[in-house]
Amino acid sequence: MGVHRTTVGEVVTAVSDALARLLDHFVTFPTDGQIAKVKQKFFLLGDMPNTIGVIDCTHVHIQAPRQREWEYVNRKGRHSINVQLVGDADLAITNCVVRWPGSVHDARIFRESRLFTEFQTNRPDGVILADSAYPLLPWVMTHFPTANTPSQMRYNNAHGRTRSMPNNTGLYCATQYRCPSQSPPL
Repeated sequence: MGVHRTTVGEVVTAVSDALARLLDHFVTFPTDGQIAKVKQKFFLLGDMPNTIGVIDCTHVHIQAPRQREWEYVNRKGRHSINVQLVGDADLAITNCVVRWPGSVHDARIFRESRLFTEFQTNRPDGVILADSAYPLLPWVMTHFPTANTPSQMRYNNAHGRTRSMPNNTGLYCATQYRCPSQSPPL
């Protein structure tokens, strides 16, 4: 298109910075007044009570950076940024962390997030559902690795149903914004 590569890079950086400054205006966790409705929607989705969000990370593929390239290689050998997303029952992103190279584990991203710090101090009125990459906390619920009783099986089924639809938010985002020169996301 006749535009120098440096100019494109500067424009992309400027637009990315502007969008990042607007993030807190559009990506917000439910307020106290919204929590009851969020819990109801999650319950209708999969019979899991007291749920206020689902959390997962997704790898967004990138071209290999020139500096610290090895940090961006994920467990499948591809260059990526590991993005943490929390979503609600309507597939809206309510919290996100977009700053970690692909080699960083989901649990570390979570542990170092503002969400973790905030909720460790001010416990939310509800729970966030997570997969086994995340720690079990009073406000983070994972599934039973082995369901030994009928009640554990029912819990795992409800956990899986409730997590499955909003969890697809991350996959959808990754497929929409992947690096064009890379293969499909993980």
